[in-house]
Amino acid sequence: MSSRRLAVALLLALGAARPAAAIDAEAGTSGGNFLEAGQGSARAMALGRAYVALAEGSDALTWNPAGLAQTQQRELAFSYLRYVQGLDAPVYLGYAHPLGRTTWGANVGYLSDSGFDVRDANGIPQQNANVNLRDAFGTIGLARSFWYERIFVGGGLRLIQENVAGSRHDSLAGDVGVLLKPSGVLSLGAALQNLGAGESNAPRIARGGAALRAGDFLTLSLEVSDATDAGTRVGLGGEFQLPEDYLDVGQLSLRVGYQNVEGYGQSFSSQLKTLRLDQASGLSFGIGVYTSQAFGYGLALDYAFVPYGALGSVDQISVKLKF
Repeated sequence: MSSRRLAVALLLALGAARPAAAIDAEAGTSGGNFLEAGQGSARAMALGRAYVALAEGSDALTWNPAGLAQTQQRELAFSYLRYVQGLDAPVYLGYAHPLGRTTWGANVGYLSDSGFDVRDANGIPQQNANVNLRDAFGTIGLARSFWYERIFVGGGLRLIQENVAGSRHDSLAGDVGVLLKPSGVLSLGAALQNLGAGESNAPRIARGGAALRAGDFLTLSLEVSDATDAGTRVGLGGEFQLPEDYLDVGQLSLRVGYQNVEGYGQSFSSQLKTLRLDQASGLSFGIGVYTSQAFGYGLALDYAFVPYGALGSVDQISVKLKF
């Protein structure tokens, strides 16, 4: 199977590109497409990926490295992502460590699949042949706050490894980001990702957005992102939150998001039909709970669900320990 044909297949499976009926000229032109899967933060995925202005803690290494500087405690994170078309990301680990106004962090992630078939030049499947996919990344980042914690600046360096059918390729990429907090209710964020890697190794991504704290219980977020292999996307997110002060034992968050993608067709899942989500495209949902009373530690559990029409659905669960 040609490298371009495989890249297009990966883009479709990851949901990073348009569906087959609407693949544009940029689809399949970048390597490292698995980096766009959203691995590492169920909260970000539930908010329609509108997260560049909200990123904090170890999550920031994936969305905006400047958010590292918002870390108040040491943080250890784990995430599991079950993606469409048999793609599975069983391992994501993140760590953030504040040192005054400066915070450093690191993460590693892994994604695998063994179900891609091999086709000849005419598109005919070859018997007893498939393509094994083994992709991984590791990032180390540093961020610092300035001007009484109104400006946050950060950067990261990422090692990207792709292994397709035994053919391995390694590359390095850099991220930079900034967060501005002109008031206690407004946050502005921007990030450039995968700089210096070359488009053949990783998609270059530009993100910009804002988040607004609308009262004590509601946060709204907006993000516009542009990837060299998938075009421009607009994400919207809303998070309703009952603080720990109201519930005594913990904090509860309900999330919903939307990203402007084309239709992915109709799902034949009876569960999605019952929920009237069998033709949903771009919607996302999530829930989160947090307690600061878990044996003296802070413990957070987040879940995200994203229907992808005929491609299936995506689930991600994230666990954080703050100490």
